[in-house]
Amino acid sequence: MQALALILVLSLALVWRENATAGEYDFSIPEAEKKPYSLGGRLELRAIDHRLDEEAARTHLSYYRDDPGSSTREYHPAAELNAAYTSGLVQAKLLTHHEFSMNEAGDEWINEVYEGYLSLTPSANVTLEAGKKVILWGKGYAWNPVGFVNRPKDPDDPGLSQEGYVQVGLDLIKSLTGGALNNVGLTALALPVVGDWANPDLGEPGDVNAAVKLYLLWHDTDIDLIVFGGAEQPQGYGLDFSRNLAENFELHGELAWQHGVRRTTLDEKGRVTTTEENPLSYLLGLRYLTAVDTTYIVEYYHNGAGYSEEELGRFFTYQGNAWQEWLESGEAAAMEQAIQRTAPYYRQRNFGTDYLYLKASQKEPWDILYFSPWIAAVVNLHDGSFNLQPGLTYTPVT
Repeated sequence: MQALALILVLSLALVWRENATAGEYDFSIPEAEKKPYSLGGRLELRAIDHRLDEEAARTHLSYYRDDPGSSTREYHPAAELNAAYTSGLVQAKLLTHHEFSMNEAGDEWINEVYEGYLSLTPSANVTLEAGKKVILWGKGYAWNPVGFVNRPKDPDDPGLSQEGYVQVGLDLIKSLTGGALNNVGLTALALPVVGDWANPDLGEPGDVNAAVKLYLLWHDTDIDLIVFGGAEQPQGYGLDFSRNLAENFELHGELAWQHGVRRTTLDEKGRVTTTEENPLSYLLGLRYLTAVDTTYIVEYYHNGAGYSEEELGRFFTYQGNAWQEWLESGEAAAMEQAIQRTAPYYRQRNFGTDYLYLKASQKEPWDILYFSPWIAAVVNLHDGSFNLQPGLTYTPVT
């Protein structure tokens, strides 16, 4: 299924400040007093037009009862509110997401707390944090193989805000002089599973997952070494890097190996096989900025846990058999069973093995302030299928 989407984003950031006034006989202009709090917001409207391949297996599964024709549309007006308060060594942050989703399946209100945490900074080199916070590990733009504790990105729109995980964390940073190694940092996280409200997708209640990241700035190259594990989670080991080869040219990459990943496959008859594997995934990308402020991003991603062409062939054959049974008998049981059994595949945005991401964006064309049009594509390198998205962003700040 190919998708064409148009996304319009409007962002507003509001910060309250108190005007400074000079004394009656003091002609110097004092600095404005920095407020301990900030408030902000962001409005977004995403309008997506999906152009459907009416003979595709995914289309048959999704719309076997009702024929939507050659396209479907969905709309996602949303608002995000953020607040921060600082008092001495302590800072509190809050980010909430409010969305009204309208699509073929129906309308739905979504209200989530994306972030809500406290941080304590007893010194410039030490930070302690506790609460719900977004984790963004890895250097890739569309994918992050080493992001074992990240929420999966939507490659069609990687910049979307995401919900964080409940965690307790420690950050240490040290600057060095006189050698090739300039900075060293260590981040340690504990992510507990508490009932249905704290990290339920990371294991069973009572589990505590752990993640550690060692950061190095070595020979002007940012390097991260990452380890992750938990009772119900596969062990993960990752390496990423980012380096500016020139002022306007950046190269980045990621390498991730996991041990004990559960993997589900289907045969032509819908029989399910579950195995444990040790996939190796990697990403290589570049970012280039031209003299006229056009930014190009190119990334290649190999998904070690993805499905081979042979496995996908059996997967689609099973769906075709279920569709044929539905046409001949009119009984929905075969299709409902197929929907359930194919869910582990379709829960992954990209369940193949090799993908290419391309994006071009232009900053303020025709001198239109705060305006940036862009176009992006995700291409499956094996079957040639793709998603294409043009978009516009307008981000005034007052």
